[in-house]
Amino acid sequence: MTTVDSTENLFDFDPNQPLSIGEATRIATGLHRAGYHEAAQQLYTRVLDVEPNHPDALHYLGILMHEQGRDSEALRFLSLSVSLMPDNPGFRSNLGNLMLKTGHFEEADREYRQALDLDPDRPDVLNNYAMLCKGLGRYEEAEESLLHALEIAPDFSAARVNLSSLYVRLGRIKEAIQQSCEAMTRDPASAESREMLGYAYRQSGRLDEAAQVYRDWLADDPDNPKAQHFLAACTGQDVPPRASDAYIRTVFDNFANSFDVQLARLQYDAPALVAKAVSDYMAGSAAALDVLDAGCGTGLCAPLLKPFASRLTGIDLSDGMLAKAFQRNLYDELHQGELTAYMQQHRARYDLVVSADTLVYFGKLDEAMQAAAGTLVPGGLLCFTAEALGEDETGDYRLRHHGRYAHARAYLEAELTEAGLELLRLERDVLRSEGGEPVAGWLVLAQRPSGQGRAGPGR
Repeated sequence: MTTVDSTENLFDFDPNQPLSIGEATRIATGLHRAGYHEAAQQLYTRVLDVEPNHPDALHYLGILMHEQGRDSEALRFLSLSVSLMPDNPGFRSNLGNLMLKTGHFEEADREYRQALDLDPDRPDVLNNYAMLCKGLGRYEEAEESLLHALEIAPDFSAARVNLSSLYVRLGRIKEAIQQSCEAMTRDPASAESREMLGYAYRQSGRLDEAAQVYRDWLADDPDNPKAQHFLAACTGQDVPPRASDAYIRTVFDNFANSFDVQLARLQYDAPALVAKAVSDYMAGSAAALDVLDAGCGTGLCAPLLKPFASRLTGIDLSDGMLAKAFQRNLYDELHQGELTAYMQQHRARYDLVVSADTLVYFGKLDEAMQAAAGTLVPGGLLCFTAEALGEDETGDYRLRHHGRYAHARAYLEAELTEAGLELLRLERDVLRSEGGEPVAGWLVLAQRPSGQGRAGPGR
């Protein structure tokens, strides 16, 4: 029997005895499920050193690569495993999931359909296929697949939550709430069900009922950052000056794998807007700037900023987002941390600071603006987007029920002035769509004053 020598005491085996390929793979998947990713990867790799075409080791190593944000490697491993076991519907479904999350919709459709041809009654595959159909606007197919999945597995809470989300998309709010309530009844501990019910109430404007969902959630989980944040958004009480670090990490670590695809569906324009504003001002200057992408996320701004940069640095709170940004191979440096603190620690460092749709998670901007002014060299530029308060709304800023802050024009002007920055451009534009409606925002370009003129070559 082919074996893999063991040198580590991993779970329930004798480290002094050789492992069969099957035993090694079983232990590796157990480590993987338990969150011991480094040990699992080592053991998967050792299996493949002995048996390079072991389908299970290839497949689950591919899943692990995806979880680490290494999607090109994940695609290679998953594709090979499917080629070795083409009649495994689970393998095809997982490959479809990767294709969906990376925006390869035609390939995802093919894999899901082939998986359902092999087993038309697999609830997990039906649920995954429905998510593809929803993303492509094939709502009738999505509903049919989810209802079929729930007919087979009524306690499948993920499918019920996804059906609720579909009904919100279709404006069928009563049905969305019914499905979320049913999901909570069947699985009271499900955070996803609570979150979806609160979302459905918020989307229908029933903020009092949404607030009660979050109060009940906090009674069971007092430190939950999402429940805390959205309770403040629904009630307007105890509104934090900015979203907590825990909230940002929770939202964006979970969102990282599908972030780019989701924003493409929302016609997300903030990176293009800031890049054009910088380009217009720089008037074709060569790549000579030290640039900070503040709140870089998955790096959507990187290819747009790189033409201006002799050095491009990204800073973000979310490790999941940074893993995606790293894959772009465009940043010279990536740092995990809070952007205000980072800028405060790097005085007079950058020629250009860009922040696309990051300050929507800040209410008070005084500290962030002062930190930005301090991290710029004389003549350096700050370019950012923010969501806009309506002309009939009062106050400096407001935490909206969707969880992002909107700011008044006068407040932005005042904070830039207070920070010692010269306003060059402040105009209203559309940042994205949400629920089919445009989201109005501000595009801002400001400069740290300098007698030497603008940032750029010859500054």
